[in-house]
Amino acid sequence: MKRRVVFLLFFLFSVIGNAQQSAQYSQYTFNNFGYNPAFLGTIPCTDFRAGTIIQWLGFRGAPRSSFASLQYTIPKKFYKNSAKHGVGLYVEQDDVHLTTRTFVKLAYAYHTKISSKYTMGLGIFAGIQQYSTDDVFGGTTNNDPVLAAAAGSVLRYPDIMPGVLLYSNKIYWSLSINQLYFKSINLGEKEAQVNQYYFGFGHKSAFGNWTVFKSFLLKQNIMGPPALDLNMAWVYKQNTTFGLCYRVGESVIAQLKFKLGSLNVGYAFDFPLNKIYGNYGHEIMIGFNKCSGAGAGEGGGIKPHVCPAYN
Repeated sequence: MKRRVVFLLFFLFSVIGNAQQSAQYSQYTFNNFGYNPAFLGTIPCTDFRAGTIIQWLGFRGAPRSSFASLQYTIPKKFYKNSAKHGVGLYVEQDDVHLTTRTFVKLAYAYHTKISSKYTMGLGIFAGIQQYSTDDVFGGTTNNDPVLAAAAGSVLRYPDIMPGVLLYSNKIYWSLSINQLYFKSINLGEKEAQVNQYYFGFGHKSAFGNWTVFKSFLLKQNIMGPPALDLNMAWVYKQNTTFGLCYRVGESVIAQLKFKLGSLNVGYAFDFPLNKIYGNYGHEIMIGFNKCSGAGAGEGGGIKPHVCPAYN
């Protein structure tokens, strides 16, 4: 029993942290839309993406996050101005031992040229979030009201996330705020959700058949220290990508992505720098759109008026 209590306390502390921090994906450039709805509409075709990450591999109840997204850029024939409009859907589920968070969000984004070089995008997510816990010991709470109260689920709405994106065909700046709408949840004790801030940057350079893409993503809230991902990727003829990422103070991540026609497949391997984080992590993502083959074999492939996160 003592071992079960220690195990429970360990995961409860993990749950508290994860209740305030959104999922961390190693291939964040593959899932920019999930971090900022303003990325919606930056490509001229329908785009589908999905992925999953498994952390602390080998541990029972280890954290696991999965997502699926659909992005659609509205054709210009449906409106008269020079702006671009996009609509989309984002679904995500985070599992941490006893707890599960499920998000379902609709998205809209508006993009307009602000100069001959730069475009600004404004986007918003609006949806619902379900937060649930299983019975702590598989239905056996030993008549403990605290353990019994921990089981259940809560539906939160609206789940609001605005974002802004400034970009040219070589550089972008991104800012978004998650959990903007404050609402308490009742899960044993009342706990206020706090804002999550995401600030990102990316820059692309072409060298013959190679493209070098440098980026970072900073994640911050008032409940804990910031999390910073620094990423460098080398893209060969827009078909094969080799990447390295440093999650400051936590892990080093190796990345590989390749294209097969309209299909994109990405894999990341997380190597923890501090063994307290547990075992290694694996992440797989896939994407499908009819734009994927565009530019293949065209050297660096930097196309005009397309955000470097996608071109």
